[in-house]
Amino acid sequence: MFKNPKLALVYGITFIDAVVAGGVGPLFNKYTETLSAKQVWVMAGSALLLGLQLVLSPVLGALSDKIGRRPVLIGTALGSLLAPFLLLPVNVGGYLSNRAVEGTTNGMSSVLRSAVVDMAPKQDMMQQTSIQGSITALGALFGPAVGGVLIIALAQARFDPIPIVIMCIGLAVLNVVLTFIFKETNQKEKQPVELKELKAKALNAIKVKTLWDQLAEVDKKLEGFKDLYILQLLSLLALGYYNYFIAYLIVGDLGLTPKQASFFFIYYSLITFATNLLFFQFAVKHVNQRKMLIVLAFVGIGVMGLYAFTGGSVMMLYIAATVDSLSIGLLAGLISGLTSQLVSKGEGQGSIFGDTQALGGVASFMAAVATTLLTAVDARAPFIFYALALGVIAYRAIYLPEASAKETEPANQNYV
Repeated sequence: MFKNPKLALVYGITFIDAVVAGGVGPLFNKYTETLSAKQVWVMAGSALLLGLQLVLSPVLGALSDKIGRRPVLIGTALGSLLAPFLLLPVNVGGYLSNRAVEGTTNGMSSVLRSAVVDMAPKQDMMQQTSIQGSITALGALFGPAVGGVLIIALAQARFDPIPIVIMCIGLAVLNVVLTFIFKETNQKEKQPVELKELKAKALNAIKVKTLWDQLAEVDKKLEGFKDLYILQLLSLLALGYYNYFIAYLIVGDLGLTPKQASFFFIYYSLITFATNLLFFQFAVKHVNQRKMLIVLAFVGIGVMGLYAFTGGSVMMLYIAATVDSLSIGLLAGLISGLTSQLVSKGEGQGSIFGDTQALGGVASFMAAVATTLLTAVDARAPFIFYALALGVIAYRAIYLPEASAKETEPANQNYV
């Protein structure tokens, strides 16, 4: 699987960055618990992170095309190292500062995605970009899972975020070391950096329509890109439940303790990650991915129903998570692999992935807002929203235009 050590290094950096970004997630409420309307402050932190991601991801992606992947990765890794230090004071200021710095460094994932496209052999492009995309998408699970190990081992970590913050600092230091080991993958001639151009990139990102128009231009050069990318945006809406899980498990009918929630996240993340690795390593090239998307989305709608009506049954929760890992857990990697495979046929991958990550931040924020509003109605109501998003994915996959559909066909034409 890791014939190229550089790819293994990219996956390692991606995984650690995901853990550092999400490790303290289960305890973020500790940073706002002294305030009234603390849920509003949590949303404010998410808005700050996604807003800065919207502005800076296109800039970092374009910069990596001009000066190389390595210097941008080192810079974002140093920023990710600063972020957990800001959580040492357990107050709302520390939380908001952390979200701001995380937002400025979130462009790392688009640069890493570009690096995979630079390195992966054409015949393995779908597999390798899918694995990297899966690790990024599942970061909301990996963080709580790794933090959960500490919660299980150390009683203090169940109510005090500092032990997990210290763990994240240690992992961030490791990631800085790994980015210095990383060798440049963008072999194209370096170009001068024009601040005016980068400023225009940032300003265009604020104008979401302009950003979308830029990606529509990509569709003219890479026919079929737009429809595949719409599927990716829809998957971000559907996967909003990853971020909702913590609150649902603890505050909902299940009422899990932090230790019980930790055991669940460890199980859920391990089985989902294992399923992704096996599927994308051995099966993805032999199936019609459009048909696979349709099946996964329809099964996913049923999984949302299982989560919503789990009630107080922990066994039912684990059953739902197992089915989830075999269905919805594959969606993000599958769609990411399809879009990356198409983008690899063109130029300026860093810039394209930066723009797509920026728009992805908008979709993630919409999912967060919808989740917050629906939670006020009923703790189970957000799962209706996620199920609807999955339904739209299935519909669009059924009627996927020919230019996009041909990208989903297996090389050997052995359809499932």
